[in-house]
Amino acid sequence: MPTHRVLLLALGALALARAARAQEPGERATLDSIRASVQTFADSGALAGYERQRISVARQDRDNPLIHMELGYVAFHLAELTGVKKHYQDAASEFQWATDLRPAWPYTWYNLGLAELASGEADLIIVENLRQLMGQDALSQAVRSFARAVEADPTFSIALVDLANAAMRQRIAPRLVVAQAALRRAAGTSAGRAPGVQLVRGRIERRLLDNDSAIAAFHGYLSAGGDSAIGGVELARTFALKAMAESTMAAYFAAAGRPVSDTARREIRKDLRWFATAVELATYDTVRADSLGTWLRRFWIGRDLSDGRRPGERMVEQFRRYQYAVQNFSLPSRHRGFDVAFAFRDTSQQDFDDRGVIYMRHGAPTERSSYQAAGYEPNESWLYRRDPPEGDLVVHFAAFNDVQDYRLVQSLLSVCTRRFSSDPLLPSVVGQVALWRECVQSRSRFSPEYERLARLTETATPNVWASERAASMAMVHEATTTDSYHLAFETQLRPVVSLFAVADSGLRPELHLVFAVPASRLHPRDSEGASAYPLALRMLVFDSTNHLIAAIDTLRVFRSASRLSPGTFLTEQLVVRVPPGRFHFSFVIQEPGISAGDAVSNHQLEIPRLDGSFAVSDIILGRLGSGLVWRRPEGEVPLNPLMRFPRDGEASIYYELYGLPEGAQIGTRVRIVRSGGRSIFRRVFGGGGGADLSYVTVVDSPLRMHVRQSLGLRGLSPGRYRLRLELTDPLTGRTLVRESPFEIEGGRSS
Repeated sequence: MPTHRVLLLALGALALARAARAQEPGERATLDSIRASVQTFADSGALAGYERQRISVARQDRDNPLIHMELGYVAFHLAELTGVKKHYQDAASEFQWATDLRPAWPYTWYNLGLAELASGEADLIIVENLRQLMGQDALSQAVRSFARAVEADPTFSIALVDLANAAMRQRIAPRLVVAQAALRRAAGTSAGRAPGVQLVRGRIERRLLDNDSAIAAFHGYLSAGGDSAIGGVELARTFALKAMAESTMAAYFAAAGRPVSDTARREIRKDLRWFATAVELATYDTVRADSLGTWLRRFWIGRDLSDGRRPGERMVEQFRRYQYAVQNFSLPSRHRGFDVAFAFRDTSQQDFDDRGVIYMRHGAPTERSSYQAAGYEPNESWLYRRDPPEGDLVVHFAAFNDVQDYRLVQSLLSVCTRRFSSDPLLPSVVGQVALWRECVQSRSRFSPEYERLARLTETATPNVWASERAASMAMVHEATTTDSYHLAFETQLRPVVSLFAVADSGLRPELHLVFAVPASRLHPRDSEGASAYPLALRMLVFDSTNHLIAAIDTLRVFRSASRLSPGTFLTEQLVVRVPPGRFHFSFVIQEPGISAGDAVSNHQLEIPRLDGSFAVSDIILGRLGSGLVWRRPEGEVPLNPLMRFPRDGEASIYYELYGLPEGAQIGTRVRIVRSGGRSIFRRVFGGGGGADLSYVTVVDSPLRMHVRQSLGLRGLSPGRYRLRLELTDPLTGRTLVRESPFEIEGGRSS
């Protein structure tokens, strides 16, 4: 039977339908049949011809809602076949007519919402912005229509889901509240047994910060037969907002450990795409389903290790960041403009403006600054304070042509010299220069470079700004390709940290970490005439795959008969056994109960292989009287926690040789190199002049030899240096190199 005959019979079956208070099941079945028949058209020309026929019928029967619904379906399908947006608008017009005739029918409102949503945004950004301000944009209209469909029938589950999803694409809280109320009403109906309804209800509840209700909804989703992996991840995201780290990890890894559907894999990927590297995402996309849980565990815990954090902290933070970004940086429009001043273009996401992209990667900035004046676009600059060697990170944003879409720009100059309007009320040229100066000055506290530019203002040469632009672009690249969650404390303890690797009594590698903390930065706990200094210490060693190799997590209480005096240091040594190889380490020191601490994160180290062949330990560059020694059966080894020596002072050198027979002769060369410079040409052992010191070391103890030497530091001016030790086995020609940094202080030895 021809398609149009099916449609005519369906319409005839309900030609005398009355305007009931609610839509009858038979009417819904008829509309479903009509829509299915329209979808059978594969040729747009044939469908357009059929549309003309039905329009002529509609002119004779204007008050028949079924005819207008049919014409709406036809126009909607024409848009799908041709890609012409006007057909969606025609569909919306027909569905609107049907709502006027049958306002109690949920199908009329639902299809109106679909057509409004499909009609999309205005081609011009300024027009779309005006529509959004007036609530007449496609998304706002669709939300209202979906809400009317649910109002007509609270059990209409597909409308509930679309209402929730459309509302979540907006920042407007009242729309979310409408969706929340509709979903809560539906929870007690048959729609509440639909997994999709419970899933979007949980997401809406969480968006509105009712996390307990969200958790109940996600449990309802799982009970209704929803995807167990998706439900587990949603629970984890919600537990994170309640700062429940253990529950977050348990739910997430339980979900990832189950057989994961393609839909669940895509859902899990949404959390990773904001900060994972391209290589990590490519690996995630190809990892086998039965290995996905293991990969995800290493991925997340690896981020914790690199920042010196406990397992689960980064996951909780990432989910918190997403919630904050949704509330503060969501894009109201997916139609984004372009400007030559933009420094970053990301077509892979349409959720957040560029501030959201940076926030998802690095969290809240240390400082923010903006400048407001006539003729200037909305703008912000973010500063992330970071310790050396990373250096601070500064990025600039401006909302060109769209007050709600902040974009990363190439330079502060792009913000402070934005073209002025011809409005006669704007400042004169002299006034514009003054505003420019004020704009640059608004960022002067970010760095000495911006403070200098604020003083130069209009006299700054193009080369000066070119240098600033190059630095800004480099920081944009770093900000958009890396991620971080650095530990932050109100009071930084500023420990001096050094490491050395040697062999234990069984010739197995062990790592020693030595630290010194200024007493003036500590907060002693006085009790019974004594002072206690409790310190929580955490040391983590991990490999390139984020596998934890070794760890120390302990609380130590240092006691003193009196408070440590200013200028002194609290020192300590930690020891952990490690395998040979190249690793990373993180060290965290914190005073319990207060925000005082510090972290040395994700630094590289190399542990020598002690397999019986020629090997050497690290150099221990010590100082007699430093207050800390390493007690050995062969005698104490002086340490130097501060790695500083007085001018013209003396250092002790200790290292060990392994795997050599007694009597072996090892070529030895000792050099002192100024950091960033060439070797220092002066005698450092004993008296007399000369250049680098070269000699032969004769092994007097097989398998393991302890080498002790004294090193005079006469003539070295204050500054930073490296002691470089080169050892060559003449039989094999193999040369091993070890280095130790140190500093010469300004004063002279007593």
